[in-house]
Amino acid sequence: MYYAHYTPNSTTNVNKRRFVSKTLPKAIIALSLMSACAPVALAQDTQPQPAAAIADTDAARITQFETRLKNLREYDNPDAERWTIEQRMENYGVPGMGVAIIDKGKIVFAKGYGVQSATSDAPVDANTVFSAGSVSKIINAALILRLVQEGQLDLDTDINRYLTSWKVPENEYSSGNKITLRMLLSHTSGFSQHGFEDFLPDEALPTALQTLNGEAPAKHDPVRILFTPGSKMKYSGGGITVSQVLVEDVTGMPYAEAARKYVFAPLGMTRSTFVSPLPESHGNIARAHDSDGQPKALPRGYESFPEIAASGLWTSAGDMARFVLALMQDEDFLTAELRADMLTRVPLSWHGLGPRLNGEGDMLVFHHGGANDHYQTWIEGQPVHGNGFIVLTNGEAGRPLGYELRFSADAAFGWPIPFPDGYREPDLGASEEE
Repeated sequence: MYYAHYTPNSTTNVNKRRFVSKTLPKAIIALSLMSACAPVALAQDTQPQPAAAIADTDAARITQFETRLKNLREYDNPDAERWTIEQRMENYGVPGMGVAIIDKGKIVFAKGYGVQSATSDAPVDANTVFSAGSVSKIINAALILRLVQEGQLDLDTDINRYLTSWKVPENEYSSGNKITLRMLLSHTSGFSQHGFEDFLPDEALPTALQTLNGEAPAKHDPVRILFTPGSKMKYSGGGITVSQVLVEDVTGMPYAEAARKYVFAPLGMTRSTFVSPLPESHGNIARAHDSDGQPKALPRGYESFPEIAASGLWTSAGDMARFVLALMQDEDFLTAELRADMLTRVPLSWHGLGPRLNGEGDMLVFHHGGANDHYQTWIEGQPVHGNGFIVLTNGEAGRPLGYELRFSADAAFGWPIPFPDGYREPDLGASEEE
């Protein structure tokens, strides 16, 4: 369960990239966020537009987006053959997909394609839920920032002051060095455990404490500190699980309920949940498929992800569009100052407080991907311009398909931040993104 990077002209599906990025001082970002999309009436524009309400120009762009895709290996060839979304889904063996597009501060488009399962005709729509993988971490960050906003947490306080059910293990790196929420959210805490294995329907699920302690039925070693906190970045789902336990200790609520109260309910994200395992009664669920489009995790048809803050989110394209839009412009959800903090790169990290960050000024973009065994996802936002893109897939081969869609969105909507050049990973020296 981790997100790898795709090199468009590679003959393989997954490859690492090295990117360069800068960020502006927080005060300047805060001013940009307060002025970005100022004319937009948020309450009127957080709902996806029905077909009859889409402006002619938007409709034309959406048609181009849906029908003018290029093979990823020919993304820079203007004469490449063009395909429809459905044709590219068939090519990659991806049965179902949810997509949303935000343009100039409004959700212009949220739609499902294909079917929930290769064994049924149930269609995917904008409300179909997919496993979001590591996109979960951005919801987790927003939840923590909401608690900061309420005064329940501080980003730079030693987390041991908040933790009651578990404590940071003492070793040569943690002794005398505090670990903070800012470090956890930016992957500079020093904690181990990049990602976690999925759990099949018949497997017992570990608690969060069993996950941290490496106790059965967890499938990994105990989560420990590997280097001096704050000295470099190492992507850590283990550190995010520490933040999950901290949220439960501070709020006295199950994590899924805290996320519902502080994130999902305020934003109208009625389809999103961290409940694990996801109950069948939730309904409208995209099922898991391998790289050939064959059903997996039978008989239920989807895995469980008990490390919920790190990778356990189930969400829809419509819900994620509301969330991305809120991170760009909703001061009732997070103040401009907190959103600026979230969207400022932490020293030695590719991340701010949750998302990966690239660019500066009007080229600032936040983004993150997700990859559980049979689901691939991507979200991004361009806060100064009010643009955003969400893609959720229920196939193991969904990543290159998602990138083809992203290129198609660029061509159709003419966004100013070039993909993939504006998203490249910074040179972090000894830090470890993978």
